[in-house]
Amino acid sequence: MLVGRHAAYVALFALTIGNAAHARGVSPYLPLEQSPEIERQIERLLILADLPVQTRPIAAATVLDALPKACERDAVLCAEVKRYLASYMRTAAITYASLSGAASTGAATALPNLHGANADSSYELGFGAYWQPGDYMLVSVGVVANDTETAPTGSMLSFGVEYAQLDVGYRDHWLSPLTDSSMLLGTEAATMPSITISNYTPLTRWRLRYEGFVAEMSESSRIAVEGGGYTSGKPRLGGLHLSIEPLPGWSIGVNRVMQFGGGSRSEGFGDFLNAFFNPSSADNTGTVADFGNQAASFTSRFVMQTPVPFAVYFEYAGEDTSTLNNLRLGNTALSVGVDLPRLGDKFSLTVEASEWQDGWYVHHIYQDGLRNDGHVVGHWGSDWRVVGDGVGARSWMGRFGWRPKIGGFVEATYRSLENQLYSGQPYEPAHDLEVRYSHAWQQFYVGAELTRGRDVFGQSFTRVGGFVRF
Repeated sequence: MLVGRHAAYVALFALTIGNAAHARGVSPYLPLEQSPEIERQIERLLILADLPVQTRPIAAATVLDALPKACERDAVLCAEVKRYLASYMRTAAITYASLSGAASTGAATALPNLHGANADSSYELGFGAYWQPGDYMLVSVGVVANDTETAPTGSMLSFGVEYAQLDVGYRDHWLSPLTDSSMLLGTEAATMPSITISNYTPLTRWRLRYEGFVAEMSESSRIAVEGGGYTSGKPRLGGLHLSIEPLPGWSIGVNRVMQFGGGSRSEGFGDFLNAFFNPSSADNTGTVADFGNQAASFTSRFVMQTPVPFAVYFEYAGEDTSTLNNLRLGNTALSVGVDLPRLGDKFSLTVEASEWQDGWYVHHIYQDGLRNDGHVVGHWGSDWRVVGDGVGARSWMGRFGWRPKIGGFVEATYRSLENQLYSGQPYEPAHDLEVRYSHAWQQFYVGAELTRGRDVFGQSFTRVGGFVRF
């Protein structure tokens, strides 16, 4: 079992927190890529509160703590978020429910960040609820389902305090300050079962945040072993995030993920430690004797309270080490973004771009790559290529929000991807445009959305649907 066999790996990430007798208890998490209307409002509120978010999902307590400062700058937004947070202030509640249906034609392209959904998916379902019998224990239940994937996303048991919350179950992990992509780990694939320890209240005057976890990936029959041949099993995925805030509104962080074990391959704790602290010699030799498959990133996010508030952020990642140096990243990727949550009273704009070299999400041992249930665990753009073809690529994303006079909210998101052509595959530039209109009706959001695009092989796809969200 994941809990019994791998709790020692999580213990590696736990920090000494001292006397927590007067600490607050555990917090539920807000949905991730399930309720875009309220998720955009919360992103905007956190920028106004000078909180530079580096990981997701976001704890409800973090947003609650951000309200006083943000309310001074946008009372209307503050009132909307307060109404939403009311369901998290009870002993038990349904926190969100979402159902969408759609008709589609054309290619079955992977939809970005939607837990394994494809463009031909006829429905998406999301649900979340919780019960908190005491301050230091929380029971959450949830599900995310579509035509190809059903996972109990959001279902977990949580124990602890604000400085060390332990989550056991299907918890999402997003290790990036970007809002539309994450090179190491995001929500492109279905949620994995995991054990996670983290803090939602920062530690020390440097406002230290940490998150450590071990997850179980889907079954793979193409795990290479020494002596030739393959073994079948479920690889583990370990991850670590550390970040500090040297100044208000500025955070810097580091992230690591390691794919290891599965089948007959070693999952020993000593081997894990050796590979973690000395990856250039224990994990990046290019032979099946390597312990596993690692990637790392350095990240930063700046929140600026100018007359037009904005956040600017970047992620510098490497799939490997370079020149046998544990601190130098190889096969690098660079992502940058800027988020302007308030352009006047009616508009918002987010722009993000990424470029990565070859070698991402493929590996000589784990020949299904960094994939879970058929989807890449990181950047959505790497699902837009032939499986196993580790070519470099460049992606762009622009998201424009508008509140029209008739009420409601319009959001248009444009994405593009251009794969490099040295592998011999006949890739073409790919494009995707999503337009969504939503309107608040009592305690619900109702609306319609249109997706139109062309994949990397020149095949078009169209998707038209409607939704209702609670």
